[in-house]
Amino acid sequence: MFQRILIAWDGSELALRAFDVAIDLTRRYEAELVAVSVAHAPSHAETAADRGESVDAAHRYLEQSFDEVTDRAQRAGVDVEHLIVDGEDPAHALLEYAHRHGFDLIVCGHHHEHRAGRLLLKGLTQRLVAKAQIPVLVVSEEAL
Repeated sequence: MFQRILIAWDGSELALRAFDVAIDLTRRYEAELVAVSVAHAPSHAETAADRGESVDAAHRYLEQSFDEVTDRAQRAGVDVEHLIVDGEDPAHALLEYAHRHGFDLIVCGHHHEHRAGRLLLKGLTQRLVAKAQIPVLVVSEEAL
C-alpha cells in the first residue's frame, strides 16, 4: 500500500511519537522511510546574517535531535535517511519535497494551539492536510 513514507521531523516529543508510528508502518508495508526536516529563519530575523545564523542553528539542532533517535529505527530493522531542507514556509517545503520525490504518505505530529512545537509552525499540520495530494497521517498529542 505505502512504498515511500515521509516523516516530518522537528525534534519534538510529538515528532518522536510520529516517528515510532512511521517506523511501524514502514515495517508493516516493507516501505522506505525518510525523515525530512525544514530549517528556516524566524520571521523576526532582520538581517541576512541573522537569518543565516538562525538557519545554521536549526540545522545543528535538527541533526543532533535526529541522531539521538536513529537507533529506534535500527532496532526495528528499518533503515531511515534524514534530510534537512531550507525553506521559508515549512508546510510548502515538506509538500514540495514529498511530491517531487514520489512519497505516498506523510506522517506528522500535531501540536495543539496551546502548546508551541519546536520548529513546527502553528497550523503546519492543518496546511499539510489541506494541500497534500497524498495521504497525511496525523499523530496527535491527545494520545500522550
